[in-house]
Amino acid sequence: MEQKRGAIRFTEALGGEVDSAFKKLASEILKDGALSQKEKSLIALACAVAVKCDQCTRVHKKQALKTGVTHEEIMEAAAVAGLVLMGSGFNTAFALLDDK
Repeated sequence: MEQKRGAIRFTEALGGEVDSAFKKLASEILKDGALSQKEKSLIALACAVAVKCDQCTRVHKKQALKTGVTHEEIMEAAAVAGLVLMGSGFNTAFALLDDK
């Protein structure tokens, strides 16, 4: 059995209402709606890559695979996330042009 880490372990340590509320919120957000669970899991994975959270990336990859996301879809989503991250870096660097 995999040891719980990160956000889940933290909210469980807090216990009570916080843990329950976090898990309920996650469940509500990630259930099928206008977007399928598969699509949402792929978005979550891409977001995890973009914010550079290794633990999040591992957790969301595992969940994405459970929902039927393919390795190719994971790689493309990660590439898009990397592109967004790179673009945000360029946008931040753009401010340097004003300092000439």
